[in-house]
Amino acid sequence: MNAYPPVSALILAGGAGRRMGGVDKGLLPFEGGVLIDPIIKTLSLLADEVLINANRHLDRYRQWGHPVVADPVHTEHLFAGPAAALVHASRYAKNDWLLLAPCDMPDYQPHWLAALWQVQEQTRAAVVIAHDGSRLQPTVALIHRPCLSQRPASADTRLLSVLTAGRYSVCALDQDAWAFGNLNTPEQLRSHHSRREALT
Repeated sequence: MNAYPPVSALILAGGAGRRMGGVDKGLLPFEGGVLIDPIIKTLSLLADEVLINANRHLDRYRQWGHPVVADPVHTEHLFAGPAAALVHASRYAKNDWLLLAPCDMPDYQPHWLAALWQVQEQTRAAVVIAHDGSRLQPTVALIHRPCLSQRPASADTRLLSVLTAGRYSVCALDQDAWAFGNLNTPEQLRSHHSRREALT
C-alpha cells in the first residue's frame, strides 16, 4: 500500500530537439518502439495520472491515452522551453504533487520516486531535485504544484532557476548516475543502442 500522496507525472516532450536535428525526440525509433515508450511505462506504474507536454504530433501522443498539454504559445521555430512548459502544464494536473520526467531518459528508475519522497518528508521542501553525484538533474524532480504559481517562467527562464527559486532540497542518487543519460544527439542515441546490445 502506497503511503505517499497521489502524484501526477509530467513528461516533457515539447522541446525543439535542436541537437537531434530538430526532430520530435519522443517519437524517435527506439528498441522496437519510440523513445518516449520506456518513460511512459515506468511512470504509469508510479503515478496516479500521467500528462505529456508536447508541441508537435499531438494526435500521435494522444494514442497513449494520457492527457497531452501543448505550450500556450509556440511556433515551428519558437518553443516555450521546459520551465514555462512545466508551469503551464502543471495547471492541468489533478494532484498537488508533480513528478517531473524528460522524454529522452529511457533508464529513468522507478525507485526514484520513493527516494524523492523520503527527502521531502525529511525536509518538508516544496521541491526536491535529483542529484546524480556530479550535478543537479532538474528534469527529475518532485514538486508541490501550488508553489509554481509563485514561480513564473518565460521562454528564457531555465528550468533549474524555477525549481530553485524557493525552498528546495536535493536527493542524492549518485548510485544511479548511469541512468541519468539524456539522449540529446544522434551520437548519444547510437551509443545507448550499442551499450544495450553489449548487455544482451
